[in-house]
Amino acid sequence: MKQELDKKLVDEFPLLYGDRSAPMQSTAMCWGFPGDGWFDIIWDLSSKLEPLIQKFIDDNPLAPCGGCGCKKERHYGWKSWEPGKCLAIHVDPESEEEPPNNYFACFCDGYRSPHPRASQVKEKFGGLRFYMTCGTDEIFDLTDKAEALSYKTCEVCGKPGEARRGGWIHTLCDDCHENWDKIRSKRWEEE
Repeated sequence: MKQELDKKLVDEFPLLYGDRSAPMQSTAMCWGFPGDGWFDIIWDLSSKLEPLIQKFIDDNPLAPCGGCGCKKERHYGWKSWEPGKCLAIHVDPESEEEPPNNYFACFCDGYRSPHPRASQVKEKFGGLRFYMTCGTDEIFDLTDKAEALSYKTCEVCGKPGEARRGGWIHTLCDDCHENWDKIRSKRWEEE
């Protein structure tokens, strides 16, 4: 997807795409979004998911840290907008040593909200795949509908399309299918 469209999604839906710039060790969102033609599908889905995620956060203000699992209250500045490092000290149940040698500190760098977020958005077998870290039935129903719509939408231009075979499976309109070699070579030049 074009850089400006990518940025537009990330800026408008910060809860959903909060991991967009995270390293590949923690998320596949670092790879970005698939074809420009699916931008409207992704935008529409994102506009429905963002309020559901905000509701989840509002309904679970004391949710445990998604990074370390400790209670939110164990994080430095937990009542602030950005709680910091975890201050929890744990007892190692498998340690045979006596206290304090069987204690260990949590090394979580900061509170990470366990709210649902996109973990990967990609193309596979000619269709959109929208993976979430977690979610509700409503969230998964919305992603299923968006994925189904992608099989009828050209991934390059957004016009009505269909699955086209030829090495990889792509969903393309007639025009993009006829010009696929040019489109593909232009994509490689841009990267």
